[in-house]
Amino acid sequence: MALFELERNAEFDELITYLEESSNADIRRRAAEILGSLESEAGGNSYPRDDVVDALVAAAKDDDNEDVRAGAIDALDQYGQEALERFIGEISGEDIDDVAEWKKAQILANGLDAELPELRMAAATGLGRIGETNVVGTLAERMSDPDPRVRKRIARALGRIGAPESVPVLAEKLHEDQYDVRIEVAYALADIGSTNALRELIDIADDEDEVLRRIAVDALGRLGSVEAVEILAEALSDESDAVRRTAMFSLVQLLSEAPADASHTVREKIVDELAEANEREAVEPLIEILDRSTETAQRRNAAWLLGRITTEEYRSAAQDALIQTLGDDDEMTSKFAATSLALLDGEELEGRLLELVENDHKDEGTRSKALFVLGKIGGDSARDRISGFVDRTESDRLRKRGFSALSKLGGVGAPSGDFA
Repeated sequence: MALFELERNAEFDELITYLEESSNADIRRRAAEILGSLESEAGGNSYPRDDVVDALVAAAKDDDNEDVRAGAIDALDQYGQEALERFIGEISGEDIDDVAEWKKAQILANGLDAELPELRMAAATGLGRIGETNVVGTLAERMSDPDPRVRKRIARALGRIGAPESVPVLAEKLHEDQYDVRIEVAYALADIGSTNALRELIDIADDEDEVLRRIAVDALGRLGSVEAVEILAEALSDESDAVRRTAMFSLVQLLSEAPADASHTVREKIVDELAEANEREAVEPLIEILDRSTETAQRRNAAWLLGRITTEEYRSAAQDALIQTLGDDDEMTSKFAATSLALLDGEELEGRLLELVENDHKDEGTRSKALFVLGKIGGDSARDRISGFVDRTESDRLRKRGFSALSKLGGVGAPSGDFA
């Protein structure tokens, strides 16, 4: 069974088997990552949490591939401080279970000087979780660690702690380290979110170096601020296709990251900026997200945005993508696709939706959403065909949705309600 299927079905036993027994290091690393991502499902009725942590500790200690060991440490991080400390205790010989937080931070800070890089990585990760600001200086000094895996985790820890005083040393690494460390540094600056951190990201958003521009627009999607929207919108016209696409992904991500008290303002700002952008640079990446992305938040926001920024040239392509999304497994994504389709009424859409409704091979969820859209955009032809459809369908759900659509179209129907 493919790893993505094991992830979808939360098959912990098989994932642990891949982690422990696969001869392919990439598969072992990916199995560790998936086990980390499934943290919320371990420990309940699904699977014993301790068994997962034991397997990850063993991989972090003993696997012969450094990327697998790093992936296992990051997965342990997903299981919380206790899981990390189990690994640290086993590899260092120190019992830190019942130690006060300030003392624990001191022990972990000492671990930054350990000979074993995996212990330094775990120590940095643990310090970021504890969040004691008195270790910021120690962490910042260790940004010169010879192992890039350690530098990544130190940058991540500084971002978690959110100390503006660490911005200068992070900014230095933003310009001179290897690519994956630079990415982590940029994320840390975005997580810190102070004025000086934001300034560093904005400064490199128009740098001559394409790599730096891409890193900046990637990180700015984590800020959830109006200021970031303007920079990302400008990046949609970047000469680099990679930067343009990253900017769009970040704008979509930013919709999810915006704080509740600023969400409406940020959302309106994004719509305004995208409406003014070149449509090809704005619409095509959104269609690509719906077609390829597996991240729920991205797909929801892409579906919502398409209905609000697409004009005539890309209307048909946007309709295609949204129709395909009507049957999405995520109910909110399918609802956003339906409401966006209702905003993109145009030639042939009514006919396409009617054919979809009358296709018995399509799932009920998709056909129900199509009936909802028809209730918004349909004309006389839709009313006549839906009337005939409700008379012959054997599905109570579709009959109810059909009556709801008819009531909106002026036919005989039941009281309507969105997505009843």
